[in-house]
Amino acid sequence: MRMLEFFRSSAVRVALVFVFVTTVATTAVFGLVYFQIGEANEARNRLILETEAAKSVNRPVNELKTAFEVRLTNDLRRIDYAALFDANHKFMFGNIAALPAIPVDGKSHFVAATRVPGSDNRLEPAIFVARQRPDGTVMLLGRSLIETLAFGRIVKRALVAGLAPMLLLALAIGAYFARRSSRRLTTIHDTMARIMKGDTDLRLPIGSGRDPIDKISRDVNLMLDEIVRLLVQLKGVGDNIAHDLRSPLSVVHAQLERGLESSDDEQLRTVVKQALAHIDKAMLTVAALLRLADVEYGPKSRNFQPIDLSAICADLFEFYEPLAESKSIRMTLETRSPVQIQGDGDLMREAVSNLIGNAIKFTPANGAVSISVMTEDGLPVVQVRDSGIGVEPGERDKIFQRYYRTSSGHRVPGSGLGLSIAAAIANLHELDLRFTDNNPGAVFEMVGRRR
Repeated sequence: MRMLEFFRSSAVRVALVFVFVTTVATTAVFGLVYFQIGEANEARNRLILETEAAKSVNRPVNELKTAFEVRLTNDLRRIDYAALFDANHKFMFGNIAALPAIPVDGKSHFVAATRVPGSDNRLEPAIFVARQRPDGTVMLLGRSLIETLAFGRIVKRALVAGLAPMLLLALAIGAYFARRSSRRLTTIHDTMARIMKGDTDLRLPIGSGRDPIDKISRDVNLMLDEIVRLLVQLKGVGDNIAHDLRSPLSVVHAQLERGLESSDDEQLRTVVKQALAHIDKAMLTVAALLRLADVEYGPKSRNFQPIDLSAICADLFEFYEPLAESKSIRMTLETRSPVQIQGDGDLMREAVSNLIGNAIKFTPANGAVSISVMTEDGLPVVQVRDSGIGVEPGERDKIFQRYYRTSSGHRVPGSGLGLSIAAAIANLHELDLRFTDNNPGAVFEMVGRRR
């Protein structure tokens, strides 16, 4: 079955195409060599015959006869023709008895079949030049093309002799690369099948080269890494939601059981109110977790556009200033417009809103909260400063973790996810969310990253 799949594979088809193209190309090269050499040899013979005929046309008959005898005596290969005919085209002397059916114009002409001198049956192609002399006689010169035919036979034998080993070699090379490619594809297929069955730790094999299969394998491996990361994070979100729901649901369950056991309507009403409060808290936590997952694991290529951080902070200042005044907190805004970045305006409002909300939440009465937007060394900076309870030194590296509540902030309502969401939004916009001590209070700032 494996062998049948191998011969059906595209790699084998490519190998067969390679063999076919190689065969055609080799045959074409041999044919081109044959025709080029044959044509060059024929053209040379034509030129020689026409030149000799032009030079000998005025020679006396006796001298011409002697020249023909010498020419034919030295023609050991028997490839030359020479003869003289009278005005009526009757044979006078030479080695060809009849004048071929060609024009008597001093030009060379091809004759497909000419009887070989000294032979009764053998015919061969030849080139002849017939030229009329001043005395009315016709001089005939010719050259056999038997050597050209012999060369053609040699080329054909060489083609036949060389084509078989060349085909075998091409087949061997094609089969080798086809087998190699087939093995790689089979390995990739088997690996993908195991991954689809749940073995997500496997990755496609990558060779040392940079061929298209390796490039595709690298891309698929990166995609698998991202899928596994998203699956792990999705599991983490589910675990976090389950963890956060377990406690309030247990409390609600216990409270409702006590309420059902009680016959007092007022006590039952109180229990239901408490249960609703716990359910509302759980719903807020779930909503915050889903929002965090959307920011962290959503599409990275959002439809970003130029946004002005100064304008966003100015809008949030107007929104939170009444809340700060109600708590007797002095709130200030310092901006240097415009401070533009590429981003999502709604997400940036949410991130800065979380920072301002935390600052107001953890700042006591008569405190101060300030918002600053500026550019430092060409990088955007958004800073939220407060004079609140601050963060203990031992807790400062944990405040951006999910659900983490500082020891001084446990009694303040919240889900413990606000800073995590703000950090995720900042990272999406290539900003770093940092904490520094305000002594007293805290300073949270989002600073652009250097490219």
